[in-house]
Amino acid sequence: MRIVLDADVLIGALDGNDPHHTQARTLFCGWERQEATRLISVVNLTEVLVAPAADRRRLRAAREALAALDVAIHQPSEAIGVEAARLRNAHPISLPNAYCLATARSTEATVASFDEKVLRAAERERLALAGTAARRPRRR
Repeated sequence: MRIVLDADVLIGALDGNDPHHTQARTLFCGWERQEATRLISVVNLTEVLVAPAADRRRLRAAREALAALDVAIHQPSEAIGVEAARLRNAHPISLPNAYCLATARSTEATVASFDEKVLRAAERERLALAGTAARRPRRR
């Protein structure tokens, strides 16, 4: 099984103060037991590292945590870039979120996100969803 992570899932796993922390950690434990391959587009990785990049030690710690969580960094091809552009045009999602979905499509992986817009776009695109869809908190 292959899982493509949206930035919010990885941020949730890394940040103990994040509202999705417990859910994200539970998902990672389950994926580890299933020996699922975890991927994140380098575009989404950039989102994850924005806050830690303010401090060298925090950035190093975040990168070490990524390695400990066994998250592979996926480099997008031109075809993924083209698909991301199509997805960005077709759905009310950000360009990084479009890269998440395009990466999932290209790698035949499921999508893990806590973002309602990403999950709706993934459903409309008939992309498989990881456990985040059933466990996501409802936004009011």
